[in-house]
Amino acid sequence: MSAVWLFLYLGCLMRLLTLYRLDFRRPATFLLLLPILLLPLMDWICRHQAWVLRKGTIRVAGLIALICALFLTRTFNLGFADTTHLGLAAVYALLGLCLSVVAQAHPGEHTGTGLWIWVAAWEYAGTWHPTLTLLGAGLSGFLLAFGQLPEEEPSWPSAHHINAFWAAALLGLVLPKPGFDFQFAGTWPGALAVFALGVAVAGLPRLREILSHVPNAVPLVLLGLAFVLYPSAWVCLWALVVGLLWGTILPRFTRPLCRTRTGLGFAAGVVVSFTLHSNLGIPFLRRLLWLGS
Repeated sequence: MSAVWLFLYLGCLMRLLTLYRLDFRRPATFLLLLPILLLPLMDWICRHQAWVLRKGTIRVAGLIALICALFLTRTFNLGFADTTHLGLAAVYALLGLCLSVVAQAHPGEHTGTGLWIWVAAWEYAGTWHPTLTLLGAGLSGFLLAFGQLPEEEPSWPSAHHINAFWAAALLGLVLPKPGFDFQFAGTWPGALAVFALGVAVAGLPRLREILSHVPNAVPLVLLGLAFVLYPSAWVCLWALVVGLLWGTILPRFTRPLCRTRTGLGFAAGVVVSFTLHSNLGIPFLRRLLWLGS
């Protein structure tokens, strides 16, 4: 479920804020960021309030997530995705909070191919219309809450372990790169779809067994290099390689996966990436960030 929360919901939110407006003087911005800011509190509530994780509560949360996604899909399809609208921000925040509850109740993490192909399909649908990615997030939460989206665990534990926060921060730094290349051409959803397919390929049993013997430094260093070595003409190949690297890193997180660390780390990486790409007037910074283009 963390894959859905990170790459369908949170990824769509980060793209929405970077494309339109991130104004901390407006209350709507804090509402949009509320599911991220409340991640530590959600973990505490779910640990100390058993009723939150009951089947009935989870199903209600999944149903509300689907309703919110349908409402946002209809609204954004008929109008403009206004990030300063307080009502729309509240619905978006409610969607994120409900998905957080569902994800907290299902701590198992997919390292195989099934869910990642599902994520790739909804990300690719985002190239037709961005709101379809939101619909995929809400539908995923609904299906998981009613037990129709089974989870799968890794077939064998990894001998290597990686800190989830810093790895997710590195991914958040790298993954939005196509969005800063062609922001209004739908490049980021397409790249995310290829990225998810790369993670799915890395989850194939034989390949996963081979990749499990690779030292931690190798995928982390290569993922860092992908931040500066970005070939615009081969963005799909770049995204596939990033997906394979993330598929190598993902099984090395401790289980159950701490969604607070991965969520905050990914969001922090996206914010740093956005800040760096917003200051390309600095000559050496432009050459460094677009070394491969």
